[in-house]
Amino acid sequence: MHKRVGLLFVAAILIGILISGCDTFLAPKDALAPMSAKNASHAYLVVFAGNDLPQDLSQLVTATGGTVKTRFDNAGAVLVTTQLSSFASDMKTLPGVTYVIPDVRLNWIPDDTYTKTLSVSKRNAKKHSLAASATGNDDPYLATYQWNMQAINAAGAWDAGYTGAGVRVAVLDTGIDPTHPDLEPNLNTALSTSFVPDEPYINDDDGHGTHVAGIIAAARNSYGVVGVAPDAELVTVKVLDHTGTGDFSWLISGLLYANAVGADVANVSLGAYLPRSGFLAEDGTWIGANEVAGLVNLLTRVINYVTSNGTLVVAAAGNDAADLTGDASWISIPAECGSALAISATGPLGWWADHSVSLDTPASIYTDYGTGVDYSAPGGNVDPVLFAQDTDWWYDLVFSTYPGGWAWMAGTSQACPHVAGVAALVLQSHPGASPSQVESIISRSSDDLGKPGRDEWYGRGRVNAAQAVQ
Repeated sequence: MHKRVGLLFVAAILIGILISGCDTFLAPKDALAPMSAKNASHAYLVVFAGNDLPQDLSQLVTATGGTVKTRFDNAGAVLVTTQLSSFASDMKTLPGVTYVIPDVRLNWIPDDTYTKTLSVSKRNAKKHSLAASATGNDDPYLATYQWNMQAINAAGAWDAGYTGAGVRVAVLDTGIDPTHPDLEPNLNTALSTSFVPDEPYINDDDGHGTHVAGIIAAARNSYGVVGVAPDAELVTVKVLDHTGTGDFSWLISGLLYANAVGADVANVSLGAYLPRSGFLAEDGTWIGANEVAGLVNLLTRVINYVTSNGTLVVAAAGNDAADLTGDASWISIPAECGSALAISATGPLGWWADHSVSLDTPASIYTDYGTGVDYSAPGGNVDPVLFAQDTDWWYDLVFSTYPGGWAWMAGTSQACPHVAGVAALVLQSHPGASPSQVESIISRSSDDLGKPGRDEWYGRGRVNAAQAVQ
């Protein structure tokens, strides 16, 4: 998700390799202008009134000077390329056309970088107690770095025999490190794909997708870290490039692809906070209020379709510290679109010095909150005093896989995959459950924190893996 904070702990595959690249929500930024557009006058999303495309679609598009590039048949939309400046105005006049929108490129996970590295050889990784082969309450990593697994009682689910086996989770992100020893055992490379034209490979050149994937399903392998659902199958669907940006159509394509290949859960740890009144894209194109509404409408339509067709969509709530309660001026997408579950972030403050501190303090320094939040999960927290002193602040972040090693990072991007992982555990314990049934189980099994009932920070509760599989 946008506005991340991170510290890299690199257990390099080759001794001495250092890596960098982790965004931070603490860096200076312009929160009001997080997006840009690419070829806004040449690529358009044409949205029709219903979910079905007209039979004479190609003829209609050709007659207005366009070429069909991608059909979104189950969403009543199509991606069109054109060289004519009159295309949009001409297309809008056709019967059944509700929106003609530039295929805007958004920076879904922007910001500057904070990086600290440590190099640990592969030979010495086990000695550092990064993981253990057994599952259960005696796992040493629970007492070292992965406080997040303690927070949701993941070991309780594993002790009951639930590890996500047989469940397919699609990770829509920047890709994945396919050779990472914690991820390779669970990665379905045959189904994994990229919708980024300039990066037609699944490898992660940013690090975000690899970190997210490890939280979901890093394998039990006596090495590294372990995920919430360590036996779930991962399918990486690359919809963002190495800078964390992506065309809107890439996300639409990724969601529909995840559903088409039978993903039970789609993790979407990305987002943009859009002004409903419109914005000026970096290429000078004005994306008006009607076009913003069109983007929201299309994304809502796609999410509702894939949900009705068996894929639960879990999304990061957002890292703008924004109140999502009845905000008519802005919208966090995809978190507030359709049936997507919006996840806020929690975490400890000063955990390394005192393991008795609460693991469930709302990450109010960055997490979005309010009635737009459905559930909460560990996303990592930041104590400004510790951060300023550069003293052990990173241990309050979430520790997971990273290209070439491991990393500490924080954000609702990290909270989101905890819920996706819990959903995988639920699906193993309740085979064939629909997305709505899975959510119902998550709802009644989550810990009711904060104010009784639905809370602005925790939503319907902080997820609890052990209770979810009972």
